Amino acid sequence: MASFAYMPDTHGGPYGQPEPDPERSANFAAQLLGEAVKAENCGFDGVFVPERHARTECMFPSPLPLLAAIAVRTNRVRIGTDILMPALYNPVHLAQSAALIDVLSRGRLILGVGAGYHKDYFAHFGVPITQREGRFEETMEIVNKAWTTVGPFAHHGKYFNFDAIHVTPKPYQRPRPPIWIGAFGPKSIARAGRLSDAWSAAPFFDRIENIKAQVSIYREAAAKAGRKPSIALFRDGWLASSREEAEQTFGRLWLEECKFYFKNGMLAPTEDFGSESDFTLEKIRGRGHAIIGTRDDWLEALDRWNTVMGGIDWFVLRIRVPLGPSPEKVLECIQRLGEEVLPRARKG
Repeated sequence: MASFAYMPDTHGGPYGQPEPDPERSANFAAQLLGEAVKAENCGFDGVFVPERHARTECMFPSPLPLLAAIAVRTNRVRIGTDILMPALYNPVHLAQSAALIDVLSRGRLILGVGAGYHKDYFAHFGVPITQREGRFEETMEIVNKAWTTVGPFAHHGKYFNFDAIHVTPKPYQRPRPPIWIGAFGPKSIARAGRLSDAWSAAPFFDRIENIKAQVSIYREAAAKAGRKPSIALFRDGWLASSREEAEQTFGRLWLEECKFYFKNGMLAPTEDFGSESDFTLEKIRGRGHAIIGTRDDWLEALDRWNTVMGGIDWFVLRIRVPLGPSPEKVLECIQRLGEEVLPRARKG
């Protein structure tokens, strides 16, 4: 039976908005925490947050402080990053901070990580994007060792040199918290199978046959590494009484988000979506790229994705993008998902 996580999107307004003032920033932080608490109260199994930087709509850029706040506001849900970019971090600081969040939450942390794709994030921290793959793997090697090694140890690698790493306290979970790896391309998907406890997948506009090929790459790599495969699938969506209402409330806002990412090279062209004009409600309707519709639409889509991926362990759901919907509508949708979709989906 799949578990369900909610993602409070850390976008807090339209792209290119003026820098937010302190009161607006504080209100948005409170909104994120309110969504997390609402998700736990409505039956979600997890709350996962993204990492975004260097744009005015990215109003809570750093995921670890947000997770610490969510940890003390919740009691049951797993909490995690989906995803954090280790190449932007000092690996010892990352290992220490994540361990403390796991202790603070009494063992509820899942660390979702990825190599990163956004050149502006790397420029923001002064890290050459050409080093992202190497820094990612070396950082995660250090994090793993820091979490599981008793006493100090040295590390001398290509990017980092430490004479006496000693992370204490260790994570609450033993031997360590689960690690998910987010991946899109064949090489990174195979790495997720080789190194991670789960593949965090977010196929946007690939055709089903391409997605099935990616699943095969992941499962084969996991099997070869002696790991049990596990898939966490990210999906956007909106639940309403009618498909028309869902499309009007969320669908059009989501399409503007897709066009922005496509225009700025963050969504690669596919066979079906080769230009901005291809992003229409008519073209995405029924394809499952986003789950926008009624309870029955949601149940059908979740079941279909479970079949396509050969079994899904986590669905990570986002229902808000930079342009909205409003905080009030988002809380209503979280509640409806908890009442109408999650119990039925768990029953199959």
